[in-house]
Amino acid sequence: MFSYFQQEGDAQFLALYTSEFNEDKVKFEYKLVPVTDDNIVIGKLGNNNSLSFKTAKNVKEHYKVWKEIYDFRNTTDGLFDDNISAYLYKKYTVENLKEVDNDDIQKKYHQFATILRKYNVSGRENAFDKLVNLFLAKIVDEKYNKNELAFYWKGAAYDDVKGLIDRLQKHYKIGMKEFLREDVTYIEKSQIEDAFKLFKNRPDATRKKILDYFDQLKYYTNNDFAFIDVHNEKLFYQNAEVLLEIVKMIQDIKLQTNTQNQFLGDLFEGFLDKGVKQSEGQFFTPIPIVKFLISSLPLQELVKSAESLQTIDYACGAGHFLNEYANQISLLVDKKKKTKFYKAITGIEKEYRLSKVAKVSAFMYGQDKIKIIYGDALAKNKEIKDGSFSILVANPPYSVKGFLETLDDESLAKFDLFRSIDDKQKKTNNSIECFFVERAKQLLKTGGVAAIILPSSILSNGNIYIKTREIILKYFDIVAIAEFGSGTFGKAGTNTVTLFLRKKDDNPDIVEQFKNCVDQWFNGDLKYTDEYVVPTMEWIDNYCKKINVSTKDYKTLLNGKPNKNLLNTNIFNEYKKDFENSAEYKNIQKKKITDKYTKKMQEQETEKAYIYYLKNIEGDKLLYFLLAESQKIPVVLVKSPTDSKAMKNFLGYEWSSAKGNEGIKYIGANVIDDEDAISHNKGINQIITPLFNPKDPTDNSKINAIIRNNFIGINMQNTQPNFVSFARLSDMIDFSRVLFDKAIKTTPEKKIEIVSKYELVKLEDIAEISRGASPRPISQYLTEDKNGINWIKIGDVATGEKYITQTAQRITQEGANKSKLVKEGDFIISNSMSVGRPYILKISGCIHDGWLLMSNISEKVDKDFLYYVLTSENVQSQFTANALGGVVQNLNTMRVSGIKIPLPPLDIQKQIITECEEVDREYNTSRMTMVEYKNKIAKIFENLEILRWGGGGGIIFIKFLICVNIQLKELIANY
Repeated sequence: MFSYFQQEGDAQFLALYTSEFNEDKVKFEYKLVPVTDDNIVIGKLGNNNSLSFKTAKNVKEHYKVWKEIYDFRNTTDGLFDDNISAYLYKKYTVENLKEVDNDDIQKKYHQFATILRKYNVSGRENAFDKLVNLFLAKIVDEKYNKNELAFYWKGAAYDDVKGLIDRLQKHYKIGMKEFLREDVTYIEKSQIEDAFKLFKNRPDATRKKILDYFDQLKYYTNNDFAFIDVHNEKLFYQNAEVLLEIVKMIQDIKLQTNTQNQFLGDLFEGFLDKGVKQSEGQFFTPIPIVKFLISSLPLQELVKSAESLQTIDYACGAGHFLNEYANQISLLVDKKKKTKFYKAITGIEKEYRLSKVAKVSAFMYGQDKIKIIYGDALAKNKEIKDGSFSILVANPPYSVKGFLETLDDESLAKFDLFRSIDDKQKKTNNSIECFFVERAKQLLKTGGVAAIILPSSILSNGNIYIKTREIILKYFDIVAIAEFGSGTFGKAGTNTVTLFLRKKDDNPDIVEQFKNCVDQWFNGDLKYTDEYVVPTMEWIDNYCKKINVSTKDYKTLLNGKPNKNLLNTNIFNEYKKDFENSAEYKNIQKKKITDKYTKKMQEQETEKAYIYYLKNIEGDKLLYFLLAESQKIPVVLVKSPTDSKAMKNFLGYEWSSAKGNEGIKYIGANVIDDEDAISHNKGINQIITPLFNPKDPTDNSKINAIIRNNFIGINMQNTQPNFVSFARLSDMIDFSRVLFDKAIKTTPEKKIEIVSKYELVKLEDIAEISRGASPRPISQYLTEDKNGINWIKIGDVATGEKYITQTAQRITQEGANKSKLVKEGDFIISNSMSVGRPYILKISGCIHDGWLLMSNISEKVDKDFLYYVLTSENVQSQFTANALGGVVQNLNTMRVSGIKIPLPPLDIQKQIITECEEVDREYNTSRMTMVEYKNKIAKIFENLEILRWGGGGGIIFIKFLICVNIQLKELIANY
């Protein structure tokens, strides 16, 4: 064969051909050998190589080039194809492309991984990014070059790698502009040549030199398809080898199809899983959670009378929510409507490369009509119309420093939250999740539904979070709250809640209506509500029961003249203390008494100010009670178990941190090869979880069905009693405190009444209460120096122990300066997880923010008595009732400050201690049963009238029990 080539040196191909007759038809096979030099191969060999087809002088040297330089390169097409003319390369069209099946995607995925290993491409994130760019260029090619594809390597005889890259860059520019509305700089060589057309003199030398510089700048530096770092000619050709293999890997795949291509979606998910998720898990919501959220929305009801549903994810990341929504909506609408529904889907993503990922992902799933906007969802955008969306689903970012500084004044002016922030905090505020809640309120139309993943702190934190909860309570029905533990999102470790919301009807404006009503009530017009369906006077009765006051007495406040009965109730006594600590009260008392300003005038001014104070605080409470009471449906409360194994089974997955095998692992999935991300991702269909059925999202036995039905007013109580409960929204908000922070409790409040002969005092009345502090990261402040400061952790003491005497770790003085110092004799109380466990310090040291500190304890309290009181069932019940959160409960200084204990005289305290310790010794040295022990302890308190049994009036009275050196769990379990 090469002997013939020696005679015809201008040939570009050699063909080794054979044929035979088969049933009167010619059957042939051939190998087509290109004998044109490949610049990539030659360039890689460098200047030391002199061997090539061009330089070969005889048959042996030609054969040697084919064998050693080109590794017997040949093809099996390009000679007798229908769309090829003599001496011309074959034109590849869309018709030549193939739709992939499951076997194909497995091969493609492994091929990509093999290419990266072959060329030692270690930067997986960069490799995935470049792969996304290639997919984007290919999408453009299929759309605009159907009759002659440009995304194709035509072979060394008719193509060169620079020409290929040039075509790819051109298509990438088009794709970025068309799909993401972003301009990408791209200059064709012809534009440089055209720049010389006005020269009078012949510019050949100058043009040639400039074109040479242009080539170097364009190709010998990093570009949008640089899988390895490129900064010279040699590296350019090394990258070209990688690029060519990947282009050839995907050039035959058909991306644009008329139907959803699940195989391509699986392929892309496989690339995505290994390319980004391992190192940047915070970008992605686990797919099981995505499926659960989307399938919990009342999609079937919403599509019944809709031609389309405007749907948005305003922090769409890689587009998981959007694609899953499109998947589920496609099952509910006919083929004619699908395109309309897809066109109504919008994603916004601020992170540049993820916006590209989201768009390409939509194409891969056959949902190319989905609109992806590269931009900030909190900024004003002409493409986004407020009040137009029927569905919003998102997992927005949390705690982003300086985010307000990235927004212009016009965008900031839209947010009520911005106006509530102190000027000094506007630069440091990082509560971006709060602004996303208000943005949801702006975007959704009346009746629109939302599922938003937020940090648990949204339900309980102070300052701007209070304003955020006001927005939620004013403008949304809370249909469900799903709480997930720290294992849900892998490395992120954040405790989250998903709020399932529905935008309230604003015609009429219910907030304005209720506000007018409250104003009229506090002006003494109690008949104002007679003209309206809601609120009714019965709601005032319900509110009075909530704060434990008589409706008759409460109406005296509405008339502006609160009676003594009302003012002497617990809550109004607390109001008085708070008012007397106010600057307004103190300023009135500082006024000098004169003939013109008498003592009586001072008393009248004080009374007027006090009533004004009462009307303000009670008016605020009553307004939000009415808003909560007006919600017709109960709130579905979903809570993940706290036990690690139980939580994994609840979720249907777990996270692995094993080196080389990091990431999400589906429980119950049969994955033979952990390296096979595609097979792994398909494992989701095998998981068993109470959240949803991966094979049937409409399965009514699952939790998603409970939420979905609650949206439409169908109550499905008792179908998942281990994980789901129901509560009235008005029972989830504490109206009995002075500081009304609108915190939303996912454990409905239980009334606890203490009955005692002696004075009841709050903990804040007998001690200073503060919170610990954690220097972060703690690992930087730990020390083995014996002179280090004790670092007190919950693990340093067992449940039921009374004293803390030693610690396992110490911290440096620098760490202590960032923490909270404690000294011997102080009390510390756990404020998270196992809340309310008290300990007495017998050492000094520092405590982290998982502890609360009781210091400067009053001399009126014996510390041993205080310990026994704090470990009692009564106080522990108060701790539990006051804790916020569900999966992980938390206390704070405010909520501990209000907990009440009886305070008998010191001699009575000593007597209690002595008698309890005697019973305790008897219990430890005899065969006394737990029942006998409890009865003896109870008898001590009954005889001394510290606490008595009570009943009647619908109030629950709790016996005051003392837990003496016995684990609380044991006592409660046997009580």
